[in-house]
Amino acid sequence: MNYELVKNDIRVCLDDECGEGWNGDYDPTDPEDDLLLRFSVDKMNDGNWEGVEDASYCTRLPNTISPEQVEKALAAIMQEVYDALCGGSSVKKTCERLSWICPSDLK
Repeated sequence: MNYELVKNDIRVCLDDECGEGWNGDYDPTDPEDDLLLRFSVDKMNDGNWEGVEDASYCTRLPNTISPEQVEKALAAIMQEVYDALCGGSSVKKTCERLSWICPSDLK
């Protein structure tokens, strides 16, 4: 599963490709574990997307959230990082905080 939101030259992605779970690597044999989504932020540079430093974190969002929740999560992350990135500021602390995003935040 891979989702993205693009606003001008900033892109926010959510995906489950890293295979992360509640305690490190996702364990499909553990009924208490969930495959979690990771977000990453990229910036367009000379026609290519480049990852923003310190802007990729695992969230508390299971990959089973609804498409509407995915859209809300992408929008929330974009809202938090866009202005800072356009102004050349670091988003490290913001992204660390955003890693705690969970389904109840998306209501």
